[in-house]
Amino acid sequence: MSSLLYIISTTVIIGSILVVLYYCAKLLSAINNREKTIKNHKKIDEIMSKLDNTIMQSVMTVNKSMVNNLKEADSFFQQEKEEAFLEAKDRVMKIITEEDLQFLESYMEDVNEWINNRIEYYVKNLKQ
Repeated sequence: MSSLLYIISTTVIIGSILVVLYYCAKLLSAINNREKTIKNHKKIDEIMSKLDNTIMQSVMTVNKSMVNNLKEADSFFQQEKEEAFLEAKDRVMKIITEEDLQFLESYMEDVNEWINNRIEYYVKNLKQ
């Protein structure tokens, strides 16, 4: 009888240890995934901030170098607006790296649309 009790208690203890080890492994995996997610969020914040600053600077530069001169000459029409927009976007696309764009595309549906919207946003802010 005591040997049966010994076998049962040993089996329960070993089973409990295996369950604890399993949940420890799951916990370590979750902690590792959380750290990766935090790193990715920090990288996204960094890239988005850099991209937003680049867009702002590009719009300001184009406004100062091209738009103001055309407005003073009363020759700033729809075609010139589109050219200024494309010039600002070209400046942005030359500065941002392909790696950063690919990284953002994994988190954003359409990075180009976001860039276009931010250009429009800064254009409107400069008008005020």
